[in-house]
Amino acid sequence: MTDTFNKILQISLYVILAISVILFVLFYIKGESMTNTVIYWAYILLAITVLLLIGFPIAFFIKNPRKGLTVLFVLIGFIILFGISYLLASDATNAVVYEKMHITANISRLIGAGLIMMYILTGITVLSLIYTGIVNAFK
Repeated sequence: MTDTFNKILQISLYVILAISVILFVLFYIKGESMTNTVIYWAYILLAITVLLLIGFPIAFFIKNPRKGLTVLFVLIGFIILFGISYLLASDATNAVVYEKMHITANISRLIGAGLIMMYILTGITVLSLIYTGIVNAFK
């Protein structure tokens, strides 16, 4: 079962890679006339990614409910972190710039929340790396 799954996955990845390379070459050769096609391909890849990101944790949770609780706690942590980031974000808008791009106050706040969340996660990552380095130095 695992070998079959791995072969299917590997073949699927090669097919996606081949299609992406072909579209890249066509975009490079034909120019702007291929823009919509490349954007639609990006949407398809995004949809596949989202389905896999949602599907695999659900399958893992069904297969291993006790270990799945860890994944559930991490997901709850991300939701809480996004909530904190959203509360910290400002909805102030620069009317000239945002009017050109049709950005509302709510979209501005979501963008700010995403940036704040990225900053927090980057800080956590850096602190984790420093902590790991210090702990390993004393072992």
